[in-house]
Amino acid sequence: MHRIAIAAGGTGGHIFPGIAIARELKKQLDECEIIFIGSKDGIENKIVKENGYDCIPTNVQKLYRFFTLKNILFPCYMLKSIAETQNIYKKFNISIFIGCGGFVSGTAGYAAKLQRIPIFLQEQNSYPGLSTRFIAPYARRIYLGNQKATEYLKCCKKQICYTGNPIRKLEKTSREKALEILGLRNKKTVFIYGGSLGSTPINNAVLSILEKLLHNDFQVIFQTGKRDFSRIFELFGENRNLIIKPFFDDIDIAYSASDLVVCRAGAISLSEVAYFGIPAIIIPFPWAAGNHQVKNAESFGARNAAVVIEEKNLSPEILLNKIVNILNDLEKYKNMAQAMKSLAKPQATQDIVSDIIHTFSVGS
Repeated sequence: MHRIAIAAGGTGGHIFPGIAIARELKKQLDECEIIFIGSKDGIENKIVKENGYDCIPTNVQKLYRFFTLKNILFPCYMLKSIAETQNIYKKFNISIFIGCGGFVSGTAGYAAKLQRIPIFLQEQNSYPGLSTRFIAPYARRIYLGNQKATEYLKCCKKQICYTGNPIRKLEKTSREKALEILGLRNKKTVFIYGGSLGSTPINNAVLSILEKLLHNDFQVIFQTGKRDFSRIFELFGENRNLIIKPFFDDIDIAYSASDLVVCRAGAISLSEVAYFGIPAIIIPFPWAAGNHQVKNAESFGARNAAVVIEEKNLSPEILLNKIVNILNDLEKYKNMAQAMKSLAKPQATQDIVSDIIHTFSVGS
């Protein structure tokens, strides 16, 4: 019986890859028990439990990237969390540790190092997070979602595998069927979303051009996030060429129906867009740690799979121009779609898990 601990926290971009890896481990290993390590107040507790796994919370505290008195207590919380996690590993007799990012991954990874438990890391972004950079020297393998991350892990080149990112289980549906499910017509379709919480800057830019888009014979799928949903729905809710929701649980249907995506530059979002092979307009969140969203976006823009608009340059006119230009230029559209498909790594989860099992077996 293999007993495996996965640490992932802070955002869905770290948690969902961990869950995807957990599910694949259950498929490939006849007998394994999986627990998640989380932070006491992290959203990972809710998401992990909803997906059928136990999440054990620890008293880890985030290290803030600006001056705050909370950082004075960080070393104390870190040491306490490492000790707590070591006790968890002993209690459950953990034999493998997998870190998928978020600050909890750093302390849990160091606890694994102290317990001499084999460490495997999965890094989603083009600029590795602090936890990955901290634990990387002790890892047997580091699975990268973006090749550009290699530049920041030069001391660990022998451990690095470029696999792409594990993504949640998404079903590809024919465009015709997806449009029918959504109640839309056979028209050019734009899917706009600013992450699971939404983005007010993107929402405001879209609000200013929504009427023009719909009059240009396009239709729009618009995920607003909870904060802006009521305001936007009151203005535009009743339109047969428009679907507005705060959040799409069936996001694979929205992807399947779409010809173009307008989105942020979260690593997992971009991996999902690549999986569906949809050209994109990417507006990276400018305050992401280490500016990683800008770096993620640039790697897609450099391959001509997407057009990148930095938020400081975002205006309704620029956004409208880019949307119309891509959807009305057939040759450009086909080239972007082909480039996006080439960035997809649909076997990422299977490849990561197969390599973990093989590497652990060889090293045991």
